[in-house]
Amino acid sequence: MLSWKFVEGYFGTKSKSFLLVFNIATLLAVGLLDYLTGIEIVMAPFYLIPISCAAWFGSRTYGLILSVLSVLTIAAASFMAGNKFSHLLIDVWNLLMYFGFFSIFTIVLAILKKDIDERRRLIAELQQTLGEVKQLSGLLPVCASCKKIRDDNGDWKQMESYFSDHSEVLFSHGICPECIERLYPEQYNTLFDKQ
Repeated sequence: MLSWKFVEGYFGTKSKSFLLVFNIATLLAVGLLDYLTGIEIVMAPFYLIPISCAAWFGSRTYGLILSVLSVLTIAAASFMAGNKFSHLLIDVWNLLMYFGFFSIFTIVLAILKKDIDERRRLIAELQQTLGEVKQLSGLLPVCASCKKIRDDNGDWKQMESYFSDHSEVLFSHGICPECIERLYPEQYNTLFDKQ
């Protein structure tokens, strides 16, 4: 059984000229089948095969061109099969209805394809971003005295080293006013002008 991934992978890598030849050949095959089955069996849904291939793997414009060619093929098959209506306007009306249906189908399919492509792009961007983000979570065993952190291997590391290894954090060192006062009381009085 054919999977959609196979079909999309196969036709997605083909050139525009290959798609053109494939779609025209499919359209002619459906037109021949339409002619051979006569006027009593409607083959219109099968024309959606080349139209959808053109709209999905080509473009909306390409799908609309195939829609016009499909309507012309239906008209030719109908004429050659001897389909005669009581008035020419009935033929024209039916062909316009086919074109309207094929056009709406093409436009909706092209919009769907654009939306799916945009979603795929956003998913790829999110996956790339998630791959770049390192996140810390859970409990971290910290020494109550020296504040080293135990890693997954059981080794005790300096806090700066541990966070640098497990996140994108970079450290810059300084000293807070409380530590200056405790460690360097004479500089503290000079720096903060305690009177």
